[in-house]
Amino acid sequence: MKRKQYLVALVFGLTLTAVWNVLAQEAAPAAQPTVAAVESKQTVKPITLGGLWVQGGWTMYPLGLLSVAALGLTVYGFISTNTRKMLGTDLVPSLQEELMRLHVDLAKAICAGTPGLLANTLNAGLERLNDGVLDVPSMEKAMEEASIHEVTAGMEPINYLSIIAQIAPMLGLLGTGSGMIKAFQKIGLGGMGKPELLANNIGEAMITTAAGLIIGIPAMFFYFFLKSRYMSNVSEMGRILGNLCHNLVSAARGQGTQE
Repeated sequence: MKRKQYLVALVFGLTLTAVWNVLAQEAAPAAQPTVAAVESKQTVKPITLGGLWVQGGWTMYPLGLLSVAALGLTVYGFISTNTRKMLGTDLVPSLQEELMRLHVDLAKAICAGTPGLLANTLNAGLERLNDGVLDVPSMEKAMEEASIHEVTAGMEPINYLSIIAQIAPMLGLLGTGSGMIKAFQKIGLGGMGKPELLANNIGEAMITTAAGLIIGIPAMFFYFFLKSRYMSNVSEMGRILGNLCHNLVSAARGQGTQE
């Protein structure tokens, strides 16, 4: 299922990239007007996404890739942190019934047949039960170790959002530096007092800064939102596992199984 979710996010991101490229191609850079034309007739050109993309310069390409990645990771994060999907809560009644009957092998088969955060963690604990001996400390230790691995692996895609949120504004500042360097070069070549010669370079500096922030701010917001949602599900998993273990221990004691 994880592979399918990654594919959905990838297709969505590639589609967005294709649309963005089409818009950029449609808005070809216009020829620079002469000083005389500017003075004789002031015209206001409509601002388009493609025009901003072209004026932003080379930095817009990595920023565009980061925006697609952030969008794809956000969509994947919302899908993967759904409580029912993440924990597999539909399995809980079946697992509870089998554990109450001390059918450990059947419970392990259910976990193995439907892998997930809850199922994998519980299965690791059930693997420590041998020869009908209910070793509760060993079982809890195994589940603790498995939960650390599962939680860390599950948080990995969400952590990438934090990386994007930090890199995007820095790339925007890099574009700002690039635009200002070009502007000062033109000033050195005699562009002082001719703002029309500096407009594109200053525009590049401002556009890339804004683009970096536009990508970074939502990415940071969704990172914290999805992280909170994920950890809430992890807390719920601990409660469910505690109840299942309690049911297993109670059933074992009722039938006089050795501990």
